[in-house]
Amino acid sequence: MTPEEQKERIRQLSKELNQVEYNLTDEYLEQFLIARSWNVDGAKDQLLKTIEWRKANQIDFHPVATKDNKLPVLYAVRGYDSIPDSNLESVPGVSEAVLRINKYMGGTCLHKIDREGCPVYIERLGYHEAKDIAKNVKIEEVEGYHLACNEFLHRVVMKDCSKKAGRPINRETVIFDCTGMGWRQLHMPALNFIRAIADCDQKYYPETLNKFFLVNAPSAFVYVWKIVKAWLDPGTIAKIQILGSDYKDALLKQIPSENLPSFLGGECTCQHMDGGCVPSQVLKNAKPLIATKDNETVSTAYNTQIMNEAKTSDTVRGPSFYE
Repeated sequence: MTPEEQKERIRQLSKELNQVEYNLTDEYLEQFLIARSWNVDGAKDQLLKTIEWRKANQIDFHPVATKDNKLPVLYAVRGYDSIPDSNLESVPGVSEAVLRINKYMGGTCLHKIDREGCPVYIERLGYHEAKDIAKNVKIEEVEGYHLACNEFLHRVVMKDCSKKAGRPINRETVIFDCTGMGWRQLHMPALNFIRAIADCDQKYYPETLNKFFLVNAPSAFVYVWKIVKAWLDPGTIAKIQILGSDYKDALLKQIPSENLPSFLGGECTCQHMDGGCVPSQVLKNAKPLIATKDNETVSTAYNTQIMNEAKTSDTVRGPSFYE
């Protein structure tokens, strides 16, 4: 399909959706068209279902952390103007579920940008305590946490990246580091959490992945990949590179050395922050996450009071998804 034919499909879809109240940019429409192989009817159906889902679950009223509302972040953040460099901490407002989930995770961080201006998400997958996650965390808690992280990514960080790039940025580059991975990660109940997350992203946040690097993958990962691959769209699979220990050149081709953590072959150490580039409870390089009475046991990422305040306060709610 030629670029002009693609533009015509975007115009067709825009015309089909001219009664929708949201500000649907051409870039947003294009994401759904690509996800549906440029089929206008398929893209329209998926987009309308997404809007219906957002309304039914009041997603547009979910709060996101900004430098103005000073809400606590839900995972580590490095290198963006719209939010100070921060770590997830045991502070009032964060739900107990978020603290419990991260207690068993190997470490996560939104860490600067790649050469295309996309935010880079890093997860130390190999250090996840998969069995403990499956035993102590409910799937709806993982879904609620992932949803909140998605909204923060799109409504705060990607808008920040778009401003820097001078053009729309609506995709992220992902690195999963499998260092430390063993058979304990090959736990089917925990893998079902990945399936739920992938299902959410492919339905409601299509074509938001730029590139995906899975590095230091052990031979045992072949078993995991056979399972996970069946849950992914072909377009997503095409963006995934599975690499062993010889990954440095591939990462540096995508990410400037000064933006890539040193443990992944770059120069960045984030020495100004506890835990460096990717703080980890499992690796014990960050403050312990201990819940108190100020951290409610709810499936949402923030306490009930903050969730309610976001329904009436633009500041607490943060930027709109469709601005």
